[in-house]
Amino acid sequence: MKKLYIIILGLFLMFNACQSPEDLPLKKGVSQQLAQQRFDNITNVEYDLHLVLPKTQKERIQSTLHLRFDVKNSSEPIVLDFRTDSTKITNLIVNNQPSEYYYKQEHIIIPTDHLEKGENSISFHFVAGDQSLNRKENYMYTLLVPDRARTLFPCFDQPDIKAKYILSLDMPENWDAIAGEYGTSKSTNTGRKVITFGQTQPISTYLFSFVAGEFKRIEKTVKGRKYAMLHLEEEDKIRANQDQIFELHANSVQWMEEYTAIPLPFNKLDFALIPPFQYGGMEHVGAIQYRASSLILDENAGPSEKLRRAQLIAHEVAHMWFGDLVTMKWFDDVWLKEVFANFIAAKAITPSYPEINHDLQFFLSHQYRAYEVDRTAGNHPIQQKLDNLNLAGTLYGAIIYCKAPVVMAQIELLVGEDNLKKSLQMYLKKYAYGNATFDDLIEVISSTSKVDLKDWANLWVKHEGMPYYKLEKKNNQLSISTNDFKKSQKVVIGNQEVLLDKKQVIVALKELDFPLDRSGKNYGHFQLSIGLINEIKANIGKYAPTEKAIAYSTLWENFLHDNVYLDGYTNFIWERMILEEDLLLKKQLLGQFNELYWYYISEQERKNISKQYFHFLQKQIAKSENKALQSFYFNVITLFQHQPEQLEYLNTFLSTQKTTPSLNDRERINLLMKLRLQNYHQSEVAIQKVEALISSDYYKEYLAFVTPATSNDEIERDAFFEGLKEVENRANEPWVENALSLLNHPLNAKSSLKYVRPTLELLPEIQKTGDIFFPYNYLKSAIAKRKEQQTILWVNSYLEKNKIDIKLKNKVLQNLDPIQRRQSVMQ
Repeated sequence: MKKLYIIILGLFLMFNACQSPEDLPLKKGVSQQLAQQRFDNITNVEYDLHLVLPKTQKERIQSTLHLRFDVKNSSEPIVLDFRTDSTKITNLIVNNQPSEYYYKQEHIIIPTDHLEKGENSISFHFVAGDQSLNRKENYMYTLLVPDRARTLFPCFDQPDIKAKYILSLDMPENWDAIAGEYGTSKSTNTGRKVITFGQTQPISTYLFSFVAGEFKRIEKTVKGRKYAMLHLEEEDKIRANQDQIFELHANSVQWMEEYTAIPLPFNKLDFALIPPFQYGGMEHVGAIQYRASSLILDENAGPSEKLRRAQLIAHEVAHMWFGDLVTMKWFDDVWLKEVFANFIAAKAITPSYPEINHDLQFFLSHQYRAYEVDRTAGNHPIQQKLDNLNLAGTLYGAIIYCKAPVVMAQIELLVGEDNLKKSLQMYLKKYAYGNATFDDLIEVISSTSKVDLKDWANLWVKHEGMPYYKLEKKNNQLSISTNDFKKSQKVVIGNQEVLLDKKQVIVALKELDFPLDRSGKNYGHFQLSIGLINEIKANIGKYAPTEKAIAYSTLWENFLHDNVYLDGYTNFIWERMILEEDLLLKKQLLGQFNELYWYYISEQERKNISKQYFHFLQKQIAKSENKALQSFYFNVITLFQHQPEQLEYLNTFLSTQKTTPSLNDRERINLLMKLRLQNYHQSEVAIQKVEALISSDYYKEYLAFVTPATSNDEIERDAFFEGLKEVENRANEPWVENALSLLNHPLNAKSSLKYVRPTLELLPEIQKTGDIFFPYNYLKSAIAKRKEQQTILWVNSYLEKNKIDIKLKNKVLQNLDPIQRRQSVMQ
């Protein structure tokens, strides 16, 4: 296969050399073939970028680029990637000579006329693309992962052509900025200034970034290193959080330096808090970007919220080594950087949170989330094939973020903790400031540990699906049977470490031993016998917290696979949710209860539960002194389908700031929207009263955006849905996801069924214009909220009639799965 690829590549290069530049056989995006050709020919790349950032949002950004690189073969045209609505470049100079160029299939082609073997220099003027600039009224930020650098400036947009960058920004005097290196500022005579940032280390295009605008800056030195934070938050919120935010970054850096035996690989580590950021964080070199709400916690935040913040920061800091220092060669191995960021982050935060059960946290953060995808017909291998980078965004999801760390945890069990640590140190040093593949990693680990992992790792990483096991217990003998024994794994049952590597494994148990893995590092579907189901439910209160989480997850998977009956199961989940003392377990059960409440029981049963337990939950809030627990019980109340007599209590949270629990802006809006779904608070006056309580301009804008999705006027809802077809109305993707969830809420099920087919028809456009998580979240907020057989028919018809990429098809199937399971129980 490798020889065939080399022959095809050789023919491609010969063909190119014989053709005029405009006739090159190029495809849109960045094909693997083009990427390999450029990698073989181009080295030592340096970009000098100058952008003029206007004061007003609608003005275009005039830019210049000076590009330096070496070529081995000057008879090949230079192909730069550039996809914007203004593809024209001007004043093109190639090695001090004016040159023409051609534009084809999202590429700028520079002919060979003035190219030389060895060093080359190209410069030109261009208008920067807006798609990935995320321009707001008074600030902007780049987000170029995975293949969006080419939507901003002409470049070699592939991860294995690393380059050094010098960036200069001409911007309004009252703006601030951070980028990949330290900057020096110089004022002009026109009310503007120019910040010139130093040259970076070699980095991939998707890691180039800057944040600029009317940000407030805080600088702080922690543990001998200076950090800077840009933000737009209110001062009281920042004061309550800033010390912890800086401390968490410093702790993570220190832990990573000790674990890897490599100092921070880049000169600085600054970060920006951005209100509408598309996801939790992004590991840009020297300038991490975060969604502000992920780091700014309110007074109701409990241990799990604080731990989640610490995990996020540790995740992004870990990327400075795993992803930024050593980067995957091609995006089919994007999981490599994410597996280490998650796996290492879990290790890094452990010393700072000794009071947290980290095995419990690991299980709930990884297996529990991965199963949501891996149980579906849309599951896929951890490593997925990728022919063109324009589909790289479809690779992301729970399999690479949540399943892959479990596989890494199993590797650690197989080779030993010290051996894995030594292997990763060697891996980072060997490929520093370069690129590596999954096979490179496994070779290093196998060589260091003397454990041959190749076949085992290929089964877990290059093949889809989870292993299936059948469990039965007789006379204190636990039988574990499987046909997937080649996907072996280590588990702990009772006090025994057990290797599941045979068709049947028998484990001797004592009378009250937990009959499942207790380590939290297992992975798979464990089908329980009726006897085991009853035993686990009867003894659940006697188990340790991690054992309980695994038990609740295993019972839930058995329920979804029609092995646990609905009758009585809702009551079991409710009772355990109230009885559990650990907030992590309560939240796990609340997620399950939410699914049962809205999709598996009747409307009358929902109303009965609301009537029966509403006042009980009020009393729990009143008697609890724990703010996180108060907030949890209020979230349960908010989940209910409410009755008119309950409005008096709920309305107090919409009319005053001082409540128990206190609500932040987002929570208050969510409560209003939930009540509007039930036809309450439809007047403009009601909305204005809530708006008056909102302190943040960001959330006032969010309120205005999302309100039409809960109107009782179907014409207004239809108009709002139609508006989402325009790309500019989807600029804030988390807002769109929330609005779609409201439009498709079960309370709106009948009137919103007509949105199903248009939602599917828009999917290719969503994939093209949205960020990496948006296609899945878009479907989850719309299609996965349904339960009708008609939706299943329409989705299957759409997939039959439209030949969409398999990775995008998988995301559709992942979100079709919950509808099919709801239908299965209903039938």
